[in-house]
Amino acid sequence: MRRMRDAMKNYKQVSSIVLVLLVGYCNISHAVCQRIAPITNSVVSPRLASINITNSFLQPVGAPLGTSIFNVGTGDLNQVLFQCDVSDIGKIYEQIATSGDDRVGGFYDLGQRDGNPSYFATYFPYVGLRLTHVNSGAVFTRSWKSIPLKNYEIVGEKINIRAKDFSPIKADLVKLSSLPPESGSVSNLCGSLASTTTTSIYNCMQPNGYVTFVGPGIPGEQDGSDSAYNRGSQNAGGWNAISMGAAPMASVTYTSTCVARNVTPVVLFPTITEASLNEGNVVRNDFTVTVECDNSAIANVSSGSTLLGLQASYSAYAAAEKLGLVNGEGGVKYLLSDDYDSSSNTAKGVGIALSNAATGLSMNFVGWSSCTVSGCPASPASGWYPVTAGAQVSNNTANGYTTYTTQFTATLTKIPGQKVTPGKVKATAYVLVRVQ
Repeated sequence: MRRMRDAMKNYKQVSSIVLVLLVGYCNISHAVCQRIAPITNSVVSPRLASINITNSFLQPVGAPLGTSIFNVGTGDLNQVLFQCDVSDIGKIYEQIATSGDDRVGGFYDLGQRDGNPSYFATYFPYVGLRLTHVNSGAVFTRSWKSIPLKNYEIVGEKINIRAKDFSPIKADLVKLSSLPPESGSVSNLCGSLASTTTTSIYNCMQPNGYVTFVGPGIPGEQDGSDSAYNRGSQNAGGWNAISMGAAPMASVTYTSTCVARNVTPVVLFPTITEASLNEGNVVRNDFTVTVECDNSAIANVSSGSTLLGLQASYSAYAAAEKLGLVNGEGGVKYLLSDDYDSSSNTAKGVGIALSNAATGLSMNFVGWSSCTVSGCPASPASGWYPVTAGAQVSNNTANGYTTYTTQFTATLTKIPGQKVTPGKVKATAYVLVRVQ
């Protein structure tokens, strides 16, 4: 009996140990991330406006054709896309790559031969697309890259990864010298390219790139592996695709137009005191922008369909948005310092207002998020103005082309409703020309 009791005692001890191990194992098995919304992989648009291709004199190989910054979310940026346990912090990543298998999705880096690496062939002939992960600066290529995901919302023992927690993505377009070969890629789902002479929409839903979520329970690809041949995690639930064919869909036109040739590189303001600005005083300085137009584009210029805008840097735009300085069409009322939100040495409560020196018209700066599913605004409210408004003909540099120079006024002023604090002001804007 004693042996039996000892055996039973040992059995109970062993059973309890096994039970503890089983309970521990069950806890580990539930520590996985889950996709909350959307239920399936999503496709987002890079929100590029209409792209215009013109002659090589105004637009040589490598000329920029468009740029945008967008989010991977398709709607509310507070929408929770994934949920993990708090214990998963430090184990979650974004993975990026081009859609490397397809002829017009990211297989052919045609920009490389032009001295512009990582610009991949698209459905639009001679148009190359480069995608950049803004938070890290990593450029999309066919090699998968993992980037730690450091933004999330902690709710109890869970972390919510929302659309806004993923890095914004920047899209840049340039003119290429060549077309992608008709064979050689893993796939060619969209077949023939768009027209090289007539207006076309991006009638190809093949993705241009991917931003995937990787965490416990949602696997990704091996870092450095080729996205043309490594896509095994596509059905794991973490993939978000980027496609120029998603709404708002990109389009291409072939119209005579103008290009920006020169701009005053630096606009300096006299020193002004905090007290003076708070009292409503301002300082001003003028600068000029020179554009060159194909004479056959004069009808487009005079009708207002060729437009000029000054775009705030992305960091200045983001800071202006927080202060309520961005209107419903994406136009920015005041240009803020590039490091307005990140440097204690930067003056606060001040911005730069813009006006046309010849017409006296107050102007908005172009923002970064004005495109919607119905298109991209091109009105003064969104920062776009007729390219020759207030301009003077300066000279003709080549037969068939005319150069126009416009003078603008930059005014450093207090932002209404803000208190001025002392510091430096260093702001950046980019001169853009577009065709509606």
